[in-house]
Amino acid sequence: MRIIRRIALWGCLALVTLTALIYVADDLWARFRRRPVEQIKVGRLYAAVNHWNEVEYSVGTPIMETCVDALMPHFGYTPCWYLRRHNIQQIGP
Repeated sequence: MRIIRRIALWGCLALVTLTALIYVADDLWARFRRRPVEQIKVGRLYAAVNHWNEVEYSVGTPIMETCVDALMPHFGYTPCWYLRRHNIQQIGP
């Protein structure tokens, strides 16, 4: 039982270390490229619940959102690969 616990602990430690190394490498790559940000148009969809507990949707005006061209979020921006796939934001319930 101690061997299984030790193997699980080393596996978790290796996974956390690998994740941290990938994040640091991605951050250094984004900083090395200097301006890895882009603007992507994102549509908005407003949702509201009416008196009969039905959801009503209304289309809002699209906005330009800044994203970073990296694997993970950096500099407070969402990754561009995520915004390209999720180009409609639902606001509300």
